[in-house]
Amino acid sequence: MFMKYRRYVFAAIGVVAVVLLLRLAITNNFFGGVANTVSGWVNTVLTASERRMLTSLQDSFLRNNMSLQPHQTDYVYKVTSSIDSVKNFHYLYCVNDDKNPYLFGNNLMKFCSDIQNSKILDQP
Repeated sequence: MFMKYRRYVFAAIGVVAVVLLLRLAITNNFFGGVANTVSGWVNTVLTASERRMLTSLQDSFLRNNMSLQPHQTDYVYKVTSSIDSVKNFHYLYCVNDDKNPYLFGNNLMKFCSDIQNSKILDQP
């Protein structure tokens, strides 16, 4: 009778052994490190296209704009550090015509135009 169920008993013992092994702290640290590494790779791949769009926006605005002061250039780099930051800037200063202490006049109009011409506003 035991011979009939021997395969199931060994399978159950194997499952219990694997569960106990996976619950060990060293195993969790190893697989957690692997998971963090893979997650970092995936995040890099997903944000590469966003980074290209942001860099393209920076280049198009700063390339021929010699009238900016260093603090204004730093501000442009700060605004173009993320998609959400550009969208927030666009909403506040291009759509709602709020006053911006760093960019104004022709510089603001050009930056708003560059944002409109980029595909950043199309991003979810």
